[in-house]
Amino acid sequence: MVDNTLLRTKTSVKKIVISSLCIFSLTVFVFMPALKNNFVWDDYTYVYENSKIQSLNVQALNWMLTSSHASNWHPITWSSHALDYAFWGLNPRGHHLTNIIVHGLNTLLVFFLVIRLMLASQEVEGNSSASNLPRSGWEQSVSVAGITALLFGLHPLRVESVAWIAERKDLLCAFFFLLTLLCYISYKYSASKTNRWRWFVLSLLLFFMALMSKPMAVTLPLTLLLLDFYPLRRYQISFRHNLSVLLEKTPFITLSIASSIITIMAQSAGESIKSFEHVPLDVRLLNATHSLVFYLQKMIWPLELVPFYPFPANVSLVNPRFIIAGILILAITGICVLMIRRKHYLLCTVWSYYVITLLPVLGIIQVGSQGAADRYTYLPSISIFLLAGIGVAWTWNKISLTRFKRVLRGVLSGGTGTILVVLSFLTMNQIKIWHDSEIFWQYIISVFPATFPEAYTELGVVYVKSGRLDGGIALYKRALAINPLDAKTYANLGSAYGRKGMWDEAISACVKALAFDPTRVGVYSNLGLIYDKKGNVDEAISQYKKAIALDPYLSEVHYNLGLAYAKKGEIDEAIAAFIKALAIKPHSAGTHYNLANAYYKKGNNQLALAHLEKASSLGYTVPQHLLERLKSNRYTLD
Repeated sequence: MVDNTLLRTKTSVKKIVISSLCIFSLTVFVFMPALKNNFVWDDYTYVYENSKIQSLNVQALNWMLTSSHASNWHPITWSSHALDYAFWGLNPRGHHLTNIIVHGLNTLLVFFLVIRLMLASQEVEGNSSASNLPRSGWEQSVSVAGITALLFGLHPLRVESVAWIAERKDLLCAFFFLLTLLCYISYKYSASKTNRWRWFVLSLLLFFMALMSKPMAVTLPLTLLLLDFYPLRRYQISFRHNLSVLLEKTPFITLSIASSIITIMAQSAGESIKSFEHVPLDVRLLNATHSLVFYLQKMIWPLELVPFYPFPANVSLVNPRFIIAGILILAITGICVLMIRRKHYLLCTVWSYYVITLLPVLGIIQVGSQGAADRYTYLPSISIFLLAGIGVAWTWNKISLTRFKRVLRGVLSGGTGTILVVLSFLTMNQIKIWHDSEIFWQYIISVFPATFPEAYTELGVVYVKSGRLDGGIALYKRALAINPLDAKTYANLGSAYGRKGMWDEAISACVKALAFDPTRVGVYSNLGLIYDKKGNVDEAISQYKKAIALDPYLSEVHYNLGLAYAKKGEIDEAIAAFIKALAIKPHSAGTHYNLANAYYKKGNNQLALAHLEKASSLGYTVPQHLLERLKSNRYTLD
């Protein structure tokens, strides 16, 4: 006779496996349209224009471990992009596929995590082991986990993290974050002391990997303390026991502090952090309060999702939107306290996790000019969707006590299925917004036509790159009409005028850009080119030198400086500039060729021949008669 417990366990495992396959497949299917998308926005900084991820040698790995490129330290994220490049090159389809698969895996991890948490809660409350739980307990755990995972995986708020290749860091961080929580639960329930410490060390390692993917994982120690409270209920009357539970988080807290320091340093170096003069503390706190409600609203009613939400205007205590947000937060918190007094801890845990995981991105430390972002909800939304899943299960159980349970269960199942279908449809539509840069920025402009000048600037860049110079210039002017103090837009306007040959207009725009930001190296370099085209070589040299003074590692500027010196006939200075350019970029065929010309003018045929041959080997079209004459050593200067 087959043991009932064993049979029940096998049946439950089979259901979990089938549910897992369905959840993963459905999530991946809904996000498949992202494979048609191109690179957009920061994808160029992270992948397309990032030569550092185009190899996996020691030098590249060292850069990944030490770089604060893009104002962040996340070596695991860089290594994942490098692996993608090794497999797919610059084909965006492969990079998108990786994002989709990782998101599918994260959805599975949410499913498994919720099952473990539900069973842990039932074990504590029922004082029974998982294997002895009633059949309904297993089924309810799987049902709640399935609904939670599908809401998480299919929600259109996920699109920004999945369809944006540069947000790989969000997906990887969540992947290791969720694995850490699962390992921590295994640590808590391990009977063997040896196994317990193995799970603990693995949890710590995975947490470190989460931090190396994206620093948003810094809240994990607080999350562990929250889980210790409920549903794991590790706190007891004993002070010594509670102290040990707190002290075991010390290595996690240490890693969080170290990651926070590194992140602040990286973002300060990239000038991403806004000063309190720019955004006062009271404004930040009010925006943080509003953001907590704003994200809840988007989870419940996910319409008009935008890749960039500008910082809200008129932030003050008398603004109704901030008053309402404050009242709602106080009301939710009050209900949580009331539920705790009645020894019901679920709502408090859900709300606390939501607030805790949002803390790094609520704008207390304001990074960038956005007021909110869909990607910030990736981890925080799990608890809200868990509450929804529990709500569906609770309603199902209540329906079972009524006379019309079949009809009502059908309505509940149909309603839940309809919600998931609608969310999938909205997600697929949202993915289209990320198809390419032009569609992307046009959509943002359509939502914020008068409050987001950066969108006009970025769309102008798209136009200029595609040769639509007049359209690009018009967009830059539209951006400046909204924000007439933006140095970046003036710099882009100057570059566009330069490409049209409108030298005076280009110079005027560049000068204005430097008036607002005198540290823009590219503007000095562009001014040098413009003055060179106008025939003012001395002023061109002056501008190139200013650019080099700010950044001495710009090969192209040294190269242009060498050309300018050569025009003036100052050959020694030209040679020095070309040599510096090659020290930075040794495989520049054009630089080798022009250095060869400079040496040849100085009468140094041997060096001229060496650089001429190097230019030829790098693919430069070298005049054969000159190469042959130098080789035969017949050429001499007058």
